[in-house]
Amino acid sequence: TTLETRLLRDPIVGDITGNRSAAIRVMSQCREAEPDLVVFPELFLVGYPPKDFLERPWFIDKTQEAIRGLAEVSVRYPEIAMLIGAPVPTGKDVGKGLYNSALLIYQGRILLTQHKSLLPTYDVFDEMRHFDPAAAISTVPFKGEILGVTICEDAWNIPELWPKGRRYPFNPVEALARQGATLLINISASPFFAGKEEIRFRLLRDHARKYGLPFVFVNQVGGNDELIFDGRSLGLDAAGEPIAVCPPFAEEVVLVETRKAGTPGIYVPQDRIASIHEALVLGTRDYLRKCGFARAVIGLSGGIDSAVTCCLAKEAIGAENVLGISMPSPYSSKGSVDDSRALAANLGIPFKVIPITPGYQA
Repeated sequence: TTLETRLLRDPIVGDITGNRSAAIRVMSQCREAEPDLVVFPELFLVGYPPKDFLERPWFIDKTQEAIRGLAEVSVRYPEIAMLIGAPVPTGKDVGKGLYNSALLIYQGRILLTQHKSLLPTYDVFDEMRHFDPAAAISTVPFKGEILGVTICEDAWNIPELWPKGRRYPFNPVEALARQGATLLINISASPFFAGKEEIRFRLLRDHARKYGLPFVFVNQVGGNDELIFDGRSLGLDAAGEPIAVCPPFAEEVVLVETRKAGTPGIYVPQDRIASIHEALVLGTRDYLRKCGFARAVIGLSGGIDSAVTCCLAKEAIGAENVLGISMPSPYSSKGSVDDSRALAANLGIPFKVIPITPGYQA
């Protein structure tokens, strides 16, 4: 039978209970389509990046409790497995004491706990601070396929990506292909920057072509403070052609028939300015939503900076939730107030003029 995979969702850092509930909700929503496997992103159960939450024993205990809860719930879905990311204790007295892991949960059991091998410490990443690398990796048989599971950076060990040569001495994707994997899966929390999605697509396509294997990539969507994740999860056939491509900066449920031939041309890179715009809107919306804020107040100067900020805020949370304020002083031009008022009218947001001249004079 064709192994079918569902992709989804936007976790909240530290909200173990909420993320667990979301995973269960997705399993329930997927049930009607009868997928074989539901795949979630890297460290989905705790959100990425969890940072120093990982230093707190109660946090790890709560995570393990949630994993056991997911195993119990999986019994309700006897035909569907779940692949989900979570931190897992190493059980060793040396090292950091945690792995960044992918867990394959099926019919009440954990069939595979695959730990991340390559732990990035460059750019925004600091995973060696919290995790130990996997001592070994292995495939797992599942419903007629042999799954080779990797986690984010595990798929990025390509010499061509690094001007100074290969960053790591080990290539997990290659190792799993040599072990006989028939389907490669990478769960990821790959942050956005302009142009990255094109690099990532070429990287994954080259893996599929090099090893002649279908490749499923599931990336986190959403904003977590200073990081924004663009999603763009996808499934590729053994020739590297896309079977399915999720939209950027949006949650989506996609059914991927991994033995189906892909369709050349269905992946189209997003315009870079458009991608920056969507990243700003998503980052703003998620920052407010995840911190529990409903509304925003923006000081309008009549200039381009506050105007752009106001436009993004309106897109992120709606015109009714954005209040524009003009605060004229003795040095403000008439245009600064008039232009701010016109902007507010064009956007349909509430607007107030609160002069600060009395305060300045006092």
